[in-house]
Amino acid sequence: MANTFDTKFIQAQKKKLIDFKNQILNSMKNTQVEDLQISPDDASEDGDLAQVVISQNVSFGLREREIKRLREIDVALRKIDEGTYGYCEVTEEPIEMKRLEKMPWARLSLEAAEELERKQGFRVAG
Repeated sequence: MANTFDTKFIQAQKKKLIDFKNQILNSMKNTQVEDLQISPDDASEDGDLAQVVISQNVSFGLREREIKRLREIDVALRKIDEGTYGYCEVTEEPIEMKRLEKMPWARLSLEAAEELERKQGFRVAG
C-alpha cells in the first residue's frame, strides 16, 4: 500500500507524535509513586481517606489513559517507518487528513470509528 500523503506531511506527523510521546512520558515521570500511595496521615478522618481514595483512583485512571495513548503513538510511529501510516485498519482507505492532524495516532477513519462506536453502544445497551 503506497502512502498517499506527501513526505512533508508524514514528517510533521512524526514530529507531533514524538512530541506527544515526550509530553506523556514527562507527565508520567512527574507523577511520583508517593502520589499513588495512601499514608497513615491521609487516614486521619473517614472523609479525608475517602477523598484520598477518590484522588488515587483518578490518578490510576489518568495513568491508564496515558499508557494506552503511548501504545497508540508507538503503533503510529511504527506505521510511519513501515510506510503504512494514515490508512484505516478497517477499510484500508486513507484516513482523513484533518483527522490525522487532530489525532496523529488515529487508526480508523471517521466513518469506521463511528461505526465501531455504534456497534459498541448497541452491545452495551442490548
